[in-house]
Amino acid sequence: MIASKAAATQSVTYEAIDYDEFLQRIERIFSLDNDAPEIAVANAERLAPVAAAHRILTNAMSVMPIALRRKAGGERQELTTRPDLEYVLHSRMNDAMSPAMGKKIMMSQAFWHGLGAAYIERDALGRVRELIPLQTAGYQYLEDKQTGQSWYAFTVDDMVRKFQPGELLLCFFETYDGKHGRGMLDIAKDTVATDRAAQKYLRKFYSNGGRLSGIIEIDADADGKTRSKVRDAFNEYASGMDNTYKVAVLDRGMKFTSLGVSQADMQFIESRSFSVEEIARFTGIPEFMLQSGKQSYNSNEQQQLVFVTNALVPHVTMWEQEWAYKLFTDAELRDGCYMRFNVSALMRGDDATRSKFYQTMVYSGIYNLDECRALEEMNPMPDGLGQNFFITKNLDTVGHIVSGEVK
Repeated sequence: MIASKAAATQSVTYEAIDYDEFLQRIERIFSLDNDAPEIAVANAERLAPVAAAHRILTNAMSVMPIALRRKAGGERQELTTRPDLEYVLHSRMNDAMSPAMGKKIMMSQAFWHGLGAAYIERDALGRVRELIPLQTAGYQYLEDKQTGQSWYAFTVDDMVRKFQPGELLLCFFETYDGKHGRGMLDIAKDTVATDRAAQKYLRKFYSNGGRLSGIIEIDADADGKTRSKVRDAFNEYASGMDNTYKVAVLDRGMKFTSLGVSQADMQFIESRSFSVEEIARFTGIPEFMLQSGKQSYNSNEQQQLVFVTNALVPHVTMWEQEWAYKLFTDAELRDGCYMRFNVSALMRGDDATRSKFYQTMVYSGIYNLDECRALEEMNPMPDGLGQNFFITKNLDTVGHIVSGEVK
């Protein structure tokens, strides 16, 4: 039995409901799923840790250059036979956006909705003309059980359009089957809803001058109209930041008892930092990048490396494999063509760090001088002088040492 007070009456009425309806009412009252409309991009991005995580991940994916390469035996050669790909990946992804912007949009859609997608537009000869990122909110995965064909359905220009997977570049934020994606609005729904509720609470708390509420006692019987009038008058005087610390004068035996900020309320306010930790766990972004946690240069530098290797490299690897498979022909794939996202662009560091890195690579015979200069956007040395490789003389092979051929 659930009791409900009848509106506009002093009596109490009762109604009998079954057990299933009872559970539904309890869920509507206490469940966070009740706030489903609140858990949308427009609301989630207002939360500082979520917005920061979105900015960091999308920017990181957008700035990484893409190299077209070909593996020939033990050599890695620059691929020069696909000017169409060179143009869309390095100059203009489509008429409306640069390659960096296109990659950022794809990662943004994956971050929120679990799936990022771009339509591959080709000319009559099969060459890639444009890559067009799609809005994936509310996408559907459709499959014909009889033929085995599958499609992705998106809303494009207020129309639902279907695309076969081979027509799309797909990237997932998280997926359990390779078909459906799960984004932050799915996996972090409760955390986002809780932090959103805390944000609303704090806004109301501070707009009320940092005071929660209070009780006004009147030494007389008062009807509803009188009580409302006293309450409204006091709220008009005492509420809001402009009225903070003003002195109230009460007459006719009125007494005000303040319900101040309790220790539990203060802990609730401070607990918002917990959401930063939660978002860091969901995304793999270190807390210091979300402007939280302990700040130490050496520790932060190590965490930056952990972020690249643990959070970004899995995304990069999936993008490299997906883009190569969809954009290269079968013959090119068999010939050893592949794509490489340059993760080193995120680890450039300061001048001293880069100088030490280049010195190590040159002394070890891994880079020549021209390759180091190219990474710094500098021209090669004249007359091919920068093409020579160097190695320290105090190193030799084990075979030479055993045979006594050490110089």
